[in-house]
Amino acid sequence: MAKINAISNKSAELTVDPGASGDSFVQFDINTTGEFRIGVDDDASDAFKISQGSALGSNDTFVMSAAGERTMPLQPAFLAYLGTTDSNVTGDGTYFTVGSGNAMTEVFDQNSDFNTNGTFTAPVTGRYLFCGQIELDDIVSAHTLGLGVFDSSNGLWRFDRSDFGNIGVTNGLQVGGSVLIDMDAADIATMDIGVFNSTKTVDVIAVAPATGAGTWFCGYLAV
Repeated sequence: MAKINAISNKSAELTVDPGASGDSFVQFDINTTGEFRIGVDDDASDAFKISQGSALGSNDTFVMSAAGERTMPLQPAFLAYLGTTDSNVTGDGTYFTVGSGNAMTEVFDQNSDFNTNGTFTAPVTGRYLFCGQIELDDIVSAHTLGLGVFDSSNGLWRFDRSDFGNIGVTNGLQVGGSVLIDMDAADIATMDIGVFNSTKTVDVIAVAPATGAGTWFCGYLAV
């Protein structure tokens, strides 16, 4: 391993300046292979970037604009909605996973960790925030209870309990919530709904975002 002498003069400075134009960067290699490049991207309005490989602007992992706004383009994040109603999927105690019938429609899927069958797969161990809403219809008086859960490899996380009899619900209802949970790499998470104590007549409703999405699911790696 090559030895790099430390700069002991506290007033010493290191300036990386390409001149009139071009990127200003420091390259980090392992055995001559470019791993990360850190610097200012001249072609992106002088944004400060950390990029995988040996080029700024390609596989950016961190971007800060000249004004200070920061994004992480490869950070796992997704948003999807149900575009076609799933009819008669619960009501008899069956838990229904949103997306397992009619596929969900992705609004975005940053880092490609979400499947339109409603399954999110954690790419790394961390804490993930999930949010969602489920719109129900064809609830009858015999349906007494509804439970919405985020179902993950590490447990069930209830985000809604609706006692239909106590609140006088028949026909339609929206349930929703959020949770921050721990996940290991390769763990999965889904959003499920179960309605109990009668027959399987309850629908999960699709409404397009243009008129206010009825059933949707989103999440991202928080920490």
